[in-house]
Amino acid sequence: MGRVRYTLKIEGMDKAFAKLKKVDKKLADDVDDILQAAAFDTNDDAISNIQREGAIDLGAGGGLISHQQVRAIGKNKYEVLNSSKYAPFIEWGTGRQVQVPTEWAQYAMKYKGPYPGTWDEFEENIRAWMKRHGIPERQIYTASDGTESYINVTYSIMVKILERGLPARPFLYPAYVKNKAEVVKRLKELFK
Repeated sequence: MGRVRYTLKIEGMDKAFAKLKKVDKKLADDVDDILQAAAFDTNDDAISNIQREGAIDLGAGGGLISHQQVRAIGKNKYEVLNSSKYAPFIEWGTGRQVQVPTEWAQYAMKYKGPYPGTWDEFEENIRAWMKRHGIPERQIYTASDGTESYINVTYSIMVKILERGLPARPFLYPAYVKNKAEVVKRLKELFK
């Protein structure tokens, strides 16, 4: 007995596959739009947080706002960052006052260790900060016997920072948390 051959021909399959590719591209573009918008919203919120904290003065290093940026780092990937070498120490604090969210603990480990820069840079930054805030570098101290001496205010501030550390003043993490929730919500709506 001979073989029976069946052939099934469906009209319009080429058009259907073309439409499917367009849907996939549109969906990919929509996802990218959501992620890009979230990156810029996170950046804007981080800047607002910095401003709320008084535009966090970095001494001679300028302010944090000028270092805040968004970069595309691949398909559907955006990076929100602050390029200041001091940003992690402001975000999480220093010394005994370090506070790192569990979610970012592994990332924060690469910044563990001494504050960046030299003693001279530290002193230069403190002096620049003091000058902008009208704080004199030296202050006259009068002892009970009437003798006068000078206190090196710059050095005193530096020692206090080294002893106590600086408190955490998070600006990026709160922005990330806020916008992460919005991204999840928008992606769920897109994939309904």
